[in-house]
Amino acid sequence: MPYAVLEQKLRLVPESEFDFVSQILDFVLSRNSKPEKANAETKEEKKAIRKLGQWKGQVWMADDFDETPECFKDYV
Repeated sequence: MPYAVLEQKLRLVPESEFDFVSQILDFVLSRNSKPEKANAETKEEKKAIRKLGQWKGQVWMADDFDETPECFKDYV
């Protein structure tokens, strides 16, 4: 969009909405000011590499896990 068209649209905005338009422009400028490399690096840092069996031997479950505890037998 040419700058002249944007300027014409801005002239049509009521003065009471200037603060709102300014906030939108600030948002757009801040969103586009971040370098793309920084975004790509943070996405890769967040992505964790998962391996099968990494918790093996660290987690256990009781043999009677599926049995109802004595205190709940009246309710079952």
